[in-house]
Amino acid sequence: MKSLILTLLYLAKDTVNRWFTRISSPLARVLVVFFLSLSALCALGSYVISTKVVKDKIVRQGGDLIYATISPPDDVPSALPSDKEISELLGADSYALTLINSTATEESKRVNVYTYDFCRSGQFLPLLSVNGQPTILATESSGIPKGPNSVRLGRTRHEVCVRHLPQEHPLMRMMGNAGLILQPDQLPPNTNLHSATQQIIIRVREINSSKDISRAENFLHQFMKLDRRHGSVISASRLLSEMDLLLSKQTQCRIAFCVGICTIVGILLTALAGMEYRQNEYIYTLMKSFGIRPILLVGAFIGENIIIVAASFAAALAAFFYFQELIVSEILKLGNYTLTVQEILPEIHLICYTLLGCILMSAIPITAAANRDIGRVLK
Repeated sequence: MKSLILTLLYLAKDTVNRWFTRISSPLARVLVVFFLSLSALCALGSYVISTKVVKDKIVRQGGDLIYATISPPDDVPSALPSDKEISELLGADSYALTLINSTATEESKRVNVYTYDFCRSGQFLPLLSVNGQPTILATESSGIPKGPNSVRLGRTRHEVCVRHLPQEHPLMRMMGNAGLILQPDQLPPNTNLHSATQQIIIRVREINSSKDISRAENFLHQFMKLDRRHGSVISASRLLSEMDLLLSKQTQCRIAFCVGICTIVGILLTALAGMEYRQNEYIYTLMKSFGIRPILLVGAFIGENIIIVAASFAAALAAFFYFQELIVSEILKLGNYTLTVQEILPEIHLICYTLLGCILMSAIPITAAANRDIGRVLK
């Protein structure tokens, strides 16, 4: 055990001595790994940000929504699963309304009249008037002022309350700019719900691929099929499929980029390690003749490269996060986006695995040289 410790201390001292006597060797490795790692982080970071930009645009334009219009049933309809059930099943928010008819406000604005199923009362009640009045949900751009209003339902006029929702709210996407919501117990007499059209909108919370949208779309198709009803389902699944194809090609480019880095760094580390081993081969061979195992010599070079590469990559990572706002906005021209460590963590792992492969590849000639016959070196 004592001899092993002394051997390791000697190898460490020899490594440090080589760094100071031939500083160009470690400095070349540090600079090459630093700048290649920084370039890789910029390239792969731009890929992550581009994906983030596309997803944001998809969400802003309603690409995370699936809209369905279902015809009246031929028989007693099946109940659509509640918002909580759909949330657990699809990881999405959902709203389901039954279109009854239309009416006009005091400003002569036409609005559709909707109601909802009792099972969704907990979802709609927070959006409606606190005093239980029929409520018009509208956007600010609808031209219907917030506050009290009146509409005609049947032959009588009813006081209603107008509440504003954001333009991007799923209900505003479904109803247009405005819609009158009646609670199930506020429906006019003789209202026939069996002949009313049902409208459903589902908003997927997290979109990673077109499969997230297609799953919700297939759910609606299956619901209509089992309920023997007809209707249309509108979604951005085709557009997302094209995005998936583009992202898959970018993934191939990422792999090719990392392979290129691996080749350059691997060649550099292999050449420098082989040169340094040959310069000290006589000493290392003497150590082998005294019983030192070749694996310790190979491990010393691997450990040296791990320290240099790890320090260089850490410096590149720190520089990327320090200058990322400048890199993203001025060099990559991708706007005011920034990345967190969690968002770019898969790319960091990819670069780390690539650099580790370079280190192991550089040990191949050292392993071959360390196992040469002692007599051929010392003769």
